[in-house]
Amino acid sequence: MTHRWILLLVFPLSCLGQEFRLTGRVSGASDQPLSSAHVKLIGNSKTVATDKDGAFSVQVQAGPTVIEISHTGYEVLHRTLSVRSDTLVQFMLTPKVEQLEEVVVSTARYRQSDQLQTTRMSSVTVTGAEINSIPVLGGEADLLKTIQLLPGVSKGVEGSTDIFVRGGAADQNLVLLDGAPVYNTGHLFGFLSVFNPDFLSRVESMNGAFPAEYGGRLSSILDVQTKSAFSDRTQIKGNVGIIASRLMIDQPLVRDKLSISVAGRRTYVDQVVRLLGQELPYHFYDLNAKVAWRPSTSDQVEFTHYSGDDVLNFIPGATASRRLQNTNANFTIGNSSQTLRWNRQMNSGWSSSLLAYRSKFRYTIDNRYEDSRLFTSSDIEDFGGKWVISSDSLAGLSLKGGLDLVRHQVSPNIISTTGEIAELLESTTTEPRRAWEISAFSQVDGDWLKRWRWSLGLRVSSAWLQEKNYINPEPRLSLRYTLNDHTTIKASYSRMAQYLHRVSSAAVAFPTDIWYPVTGSVKPQRSDQWSLAVQRLFPKAGIFLSAEAYYKTLDNLIGYREGANLFVKRDFEEQLIQGEGRSYGMEMLVKKETGRLTGWISYTLSWSERRFDELNGGDWFYARYDRRHNIAVVANYRLARKWSFSAVWEFISGSRFTPIIGRYTVPAPSLAGVSLIPVYAPINSVKLADTHRLDLGIKFKPSRIGKRFQGEWFFGVYNVYNRATPVAIAIVSNGDGTFRYEQPGVFGFLPFISYGFTF
Repeated sequence: MTHRWILLLVFPLSCLGQEFRLTGRVSGASDQPLSSAHVKLIGNSKTVATDKDGAFSVQVQAGPTVIEISHTGYEVLHRTLSVRSDTLVQFMLTPKVEQLEEVVVSTARYRQSDQLQTTRMSSVTVTGAEINSIPVLGGEADLLKTIQLLPGVSKGVEGSTDIFVRGGAADQNLVLLDGAPVYNTGHLFGFLSVFNPDFLSRVESMNGAFPAEYGGRLSSILDVQTKSAFSDRTQIKGNVGIIASRLMIDQPLVRDKLSISVAGRRTYVDQVVRLLGQELPYHFYDLNAKVAWRPSTSDQVEFTHYSGDDVLNFIPGATASRRLQNTNANFTIGNSSQTLRWNRQMNSGWSSSLLAYRSKFRYTIDNRYEDSRLFTSSDIEDFGGKWVISSDSLAGLSLKGGLDLVRHQVSPNIISTTGEIAELLESTTTEPRRAWEISAFSQVDGDWLKRWRWSLGLRVSSAWLQEKNYINPEPRLSLRYTLNDHTTIKASYSRMAQYLHRVSSAAVAFPTDIWYPVTGSVKPQRSDQWSLAVQRLFPKAGIFLSAEAYYKTLDNLIGYREGANLFVKRDFEEQLIQGEGRSYGMEMLVKKETGRLTGWISYTLSWSERRFDELNGGDWFYARYDRRHNIAVVANYRLARKWSFSAVWEFISGSRFTPIIGRYTVPAPSLAGVSLIPVYAPINSVKLADTHRLDLGIKFKPSRIGKRFQGEWFFGVYNVYNRATPVAIAIVSNGDGTFRYEQPGVFGFLPFISYGFTF
């Protein structure tokens, strides 16, 4: 009998010497996963942070374990667990009472200052609440307009959703919507983005120090994540503005197991104009839907759908002139995408994510006049998949690896003409092209000598074509040195390769620009970027400061022969040339994330240059969007419980262009007169005027109607002091045989009002 008691005493002691894997997930209000929550094991001072899905994994000793979980804006949670084997748990934090204001909670969940704990740099995270608080054109909250206010990002012409990052072209930015690429990001001919702000959870903009799992573009990654929380009741949210209205519904189907979210948006300017007796044959719409299913505490499956179109359909009415009766025009452009993601947390401490997606962009133009017809179309469709496996605690290292595969099918351009126009423009058809991109990646993160943290990654990307294959190794390295608890110094290097480019010979990028893959003669574009940064947190003031310098070289950049007309050419490769580029500069960000006053100040000082053997005599010249200075001030002030004030001021140096400095006459080919031949200055040697603009807004939340209905009014003014930003260049005669350039602009002083509601 005695030996049994001895065994019973010895067995627990032996268990206490063992280690087991504790895996868990941390969430907040409405089951929203909390990233960067701190999970501390009391007794051995071991601390880990949750990932973007709120998951963590750590080795613990067998027996009682005391855990402390903390996150800004939430009450600290303490739990005691008795661990006898590998254990899976879930924790839900309670919001602090004083943090219930929407702006405070949302900005605190994804703090910029969390970067002090990692090697991450050259990236900024914004939330849906921040996007909705910024006054923009017509009062419509807009993701890309917000991104244009961040350091390192320049915009195109006024109203455009194109962004130019660290000297790169607009097509060198990879925009992902829940993992699927988006090729056209603009509605309303570029004045609004395609992203419904009500449907967004958070957006991360990465301009450098790229993680190994991302690739395919040279300049930036814009990772857009939509909401995936499980609501405990039906929630409806809407907004009525002067440009468009939107509505979103969250509907739980099985509590904490299955839910669906649907959001729609449509402009109704055409309907308003019709009430005034006029015709505006244009509208846009978009539709988002998401189904989230949690079959177990370890698994979550999400299906996301997006579709959106811009439609211009001009059909003359009965009262139109006789000439217009024989005219009609139809223009349609749109995106659609579907993604299916399966996230799994395994007991071994590993987690995996499996993604499958389809994305398509297309446009058609159909113009008719009497017996003449011009029809043109283009589209690109992707089918892809991505598998990522990771562990945050394996022998003191964080590991991540996986595969990335996508098949591009491109129909670059189809032109069909009939009638008299066929004599000037022949019908052409470009053969569809297919290209495969296959990549493998791995990344390891670890600590060294307490003050150092490092991240080493490698992505091997490839393009497989009918006539040729390309393979590019893309190494990544990031270092962090901790000076003290609130100050770090970081450095990084990253190489990127791009196998797809946008063909455009116009001075302004249009939605009808054509996407085209690399070929046997058009090589992949490449970039190498070095960055150095200092980051500091002032905890008492709640201010995060980052100062960063970068230098980037670019190879095999796409250019166009002088006089190229890509719209009517069947063989694009004959019009394309390749060259090199370089860009360098300094960026600063000051961001305040807590308190009644929140917002940021960003400043960018940059240079961007290009060189092609066949252009400008082979000499270096400034890139079109070389903009020396870019400043943005974004402020949000909570005046009282019901009132908040917002302001945006931005200054940006003018974009560059190639001016005509004279003309000379030569005999016309018919010898029946003379022709005027323009003389140009060196490429992009003159810039447009510098511009600045102030936007103001004020939000008012009246008292709730009943227990659930909450309204919100948003009043404001776009371009307070009526300083129009140039959007074009015009040559105007002075009347004495001389000419001058003028810079017409749009959108002067423009007041707005919108009403939002939730219940």
